[in-house]
Amino acid sequence: MRKTAVILCLFLAAVILCGTAAAEDRVFTDSLGREVMLPAEVTNVAPSGSLAQIVLYSFGEENFVTISSALKEGERHFLADRLDNLPVTGSMFGSKATMNPEEIIAMDKKVGIDVIIDVGEPKKNMAEQMDDIQEKTSVPFVFITQSTLDSIADSYLTLGEMLGQEERGEELAEYMGGIVSMYEENMEKIGDDKVSAIYVTKIDGNAVNLLGHNSYHAEILDGIADNIAPEAVAGSGLGDQYTMEDIFQMNPDYIIVSGSGLFDHDYYNEIMGSDMWAALPAVQEGRVIESPADAPWAWMGNPPASHRLVSILWLGNIFYPDVFDYDLEEKVKEFYSMFYNYELSDEEYAEMLKYSTGNAEQTASSPAPVLGVLAGLGAVFLRLRR
Repeated sequence: MRKTAVILCLFLAAVILCGTAAAEDRVFTDSLGREVMLPAEVTNVAPSGSLAQIVLYSFGEENFVTISSALKEGERHFLADRLDNLPVTGSMFGSKATMNPEEIIAMDKKVGIDVIIDVGEPKKNMAEQMDDIQEKTSVPFVFITQSTLDSIADSYLTLGEMLGQEERGEELAEYMGGIVSMYEENMEKIGDDKVSAIYVTKIDGNAVNLLGHNSYHAEILDGIADNIAPEAVAGSGLGDQYTMEDIFQMNPDYIIVSGSGLFDHDYYNEIMGSDMWAALPAVQEGRVIESPADAPWAWMGNPPASHRLVSILWLGNIFYPDVFDYDLEEKVKEFYSMFYNYELSDEEYAEMLKYSTGNAEQTASSPAPVLGVLAGLGAVFLRLRR
């Protein structure tokens, strides 16, 4: 009788232990439709790639046990200090993919990874690749889609569910979704009366890189303006290379130029100090505006994650102030507080947007020089003769 009682107690204990272990795991369905077993409480997350790192940060720096790449100057300025001391795990997909099973296994032993997340545009065979590396490492891999403006709000709801931070996910989704809705409503009012613009991502002498239309990276530029650069060929955020002759042919209403680093204005200064560029009406009339870079990421979206929504607030107010009618400084500071948990100072705002408002005062240092005008006209003439 005593032996039977002991066996029964052991059996009940085993049942209780099994039930407890089962309660510690849960099934999560990612954006690829994969069912992934996760801990009941997810606290140790490793991002795969820059987009995942950007999106995850809005849920709090305490979620990170690794980072996808070493921090740049702007990231160190705006992001929590502890991230700079975390190990780097790299990215599973893209041209800079560096993740491999052996390193993941070693990193898991070192920091204890609950899940590795990748965020972005779903690609062919991605589900099979994630299943394969998950099987080899015994570390859960999750993919969350965020490839267009319309997918941003849902991505935050999905990530909030995965992290067990549903309330924060809903807060971010409502805020981001609100910006997108405002943008869509206002652009309906603008209709066909959009300004023309180009986005200069790099200048190297007579070679100028522009972000072409219909590219993954140009979604906001294509929507908020008439992006008159040719259709994109390259898939990178630097776009395609053109000459100054091409720029004269385009003759945009606005020239958006990328900042060259945190609080650095090299490309802007090059345009405004050049006799050649000074032949363009946009330069003469102060319609060259600089897009903040490394603040902590490029406002125009390289990489094209949800942080680029700040460029909607910015460009909308510059291009169409009667429609996007609000205090831009107030909106930008609100974005930084919500998205980065960072309170932007008046001085930081002023320096970041030093050349970003398109004021008439922001003109070339002298009226369009004769040499610049002649050079521009000559370039156009030669182009037409070909």
